[in-house]
Amino acid sequence: MGTLLYACGSDSNSLVDNFDHEAQALKDKDSIAKFLKNYYFDDTIDSIKPIIAGKTPLSEDTRLIKKTHTENDIEYDLYHLVIEEGQSPKGNPTELDSVLTNYQVWYTTKVDQLELSQTGTTPIWWNLTLSGSQFDAPTPIRGWTLGIPNFKAGINTSSQGEPISYDKFGKGILIVPSGLAYRNSVNGGIPANSQLIFYIDLFDFVEDTDHDRDGVASINEDPDGDGDPRNDDTDKDKIPNYLDTDDDGDGVLTKDEDKNGDGNPANDFSDPNKPNVPDYLNRDIF
Repeated sequence: MGTLLYACGSDSNSLVDNFDHEAQALKDKDSIAKFLKNYYFDDTIDSIKPIIAGKTPLSEDTRLIKKTHTENDIEYDLYHLVIEEGQSPKGNPTELDSVLTNYQVWYTTKVDQLELSQTGTTPIWWNLTLSGSQFDAPTPIRGWTLGIPNFKAGINTSSQGEPISYDKFGKGILIVPSGLAYRNSVNGGIPANSQLIFYIDLFDFVEDTDHDRDGVASINEDPDGDGDPRNDDTDKDKIPNYLDTDDDGDGVLTKDEDKNGDGNPANDFSDPNKPNVPDYLNRDIF
């Protein structure tokens, strides 16, 4: 367990001051572009291999999807390839859900060389957010937070009293630039500024994960509607709403600002002067 946490957890303590992350992002784009041309996915062994004659490089594989994300005003390209579509009726997790996965992580600082860093041998729960929470689950790199929601979970086939098992779970590849991974920090055996390649099995996730247990799903604690609950802090106490048990700072816990008693504080509106502001975000309502 400790090895797994060290392999995939984020570590910013050793970041070098004044490092040019924008320049590194451009280097990553170039390195990954070359990597995609020099490797292909071998479906017979479920593995990425160096390109050989007659094979389709990853750069031309129609299953490979690129999504661009902006972090700290820098654009990063994150790639994923779905090998097997998960069949869970729950579908895809959100960026703030807790997920159960197994994985292998490879790294590359050269386009002609892949090195295995860690192999997950036991499924482990991950909290997809970067901030801490009350859940006893590790938090992964930003590339996981953004990338895992592209995969679907599986079906729990366990019987009562037996070990938990899953079938028809999601499998895929996630290719992460260093700026969405460990950046310019060394992590375990992974060199600084390494691009990471993950082989991922997604077994399950907690729907509507509620990190602060206040009755409002973390993904819905996004009052400004920009799709990122991490930057919403209604009472300006430097704790984002999805981790804040009293979102409006009025001294009444969010879970107790549930006038209609249905367990969801987000649908209670008692102030006629602010008809569109739920009570748990309204300091005038106690």
